[in-house]
Amino acid sequence: MSWTLFKSNIKTNRTIWIIMTLIFIFYFSTTGSVYDPQGSQMLEDMMKMMPQELIDAFGFSSIGTTLLTMLISFMYGMLLFMFPLIISIVVNHRILAKHIDKGSMAYLLCTTNSRKKIALTQAMFSLASITAFFAVISVFGILICEGMFPGELDIGKFIFLNFYALLMYFAIGGIGFFASCIATESKHSLGLGIGIPVGFLVLQMLGNSTNSRWIGNLSMYALFDPNKLVEGDSFIYIGMIAFILSAAALYTGGIAIFNKRDLHI
Repeated sequence: MSWTLFKSNIKTNRTIWIIMTLIFIFYFSTTGSVYDPQGSQMLEDMMKMMPQELIDAFGFSSIGTTLLTMLISFMYGMLLFMFPLIISIVVNHRILAKHIDKGSMAYLLCTTNSRKKIALTQAMFSLASITAFFAVISVFGILICEGMFPGELDIGKFIFLNFYALLMYFAIGGIGFFASCIATESKHSLGLGIGIPVGFLVLQMLGNSTNSRWIGNLSMYALFDPNKLVEGDSFIYIGMIAFILSAAALYTGGIAIFNKRDLHI
């Protein structure tokens, strides 16, 4: 692993990472502030003002009665597929595909670093960047909730929820990294890196908002069901294993292909 390249990645991607993380924390604190330990009548009244189809599509159909279940409904639904997804897409595009497109990959390959070492370093940065996001979210989430509603948050399940989401993002990141490794042009990397995760999201929303629930099962995100975590359902372990295996296959496959491909640089 090249620490020089890893530190260069931090400098290149820190702005987008900081912005998306701060926005997510802002939404987290705003959402947490409307929680009412005595009941959720106000939130239910707000939901009644929205079209039912929109509520179903965005996963707001069940608000829950605890702080954790409310956070799941509002923060671990659509918002979870926005801000960390932007980090994942941008980072995984920049770490390889953009270097190839700009011609700077030629300079990297002229160093003592092998192709395999470069790809492995970029894969580690891809995983580290999204891990850092969920680590920060976990810490700030606990501090925010304990500051506003001491003792209301099930901290153990909240940490496990973020670990569950992290594993899903390992798989999502694997898609972007693999696309970056195989793409011949920068636009192809972005097309695959954006198109596949967003396509899964559209399938999930269609499944939530129509009578054809099976459509949602075609999405990788169907394996992420935080409500089953709260219920103690073993389904979440199936999802976790699937995410780990998918991520391992995509990152390993991407490194292997990048190591052998003709880069034309």
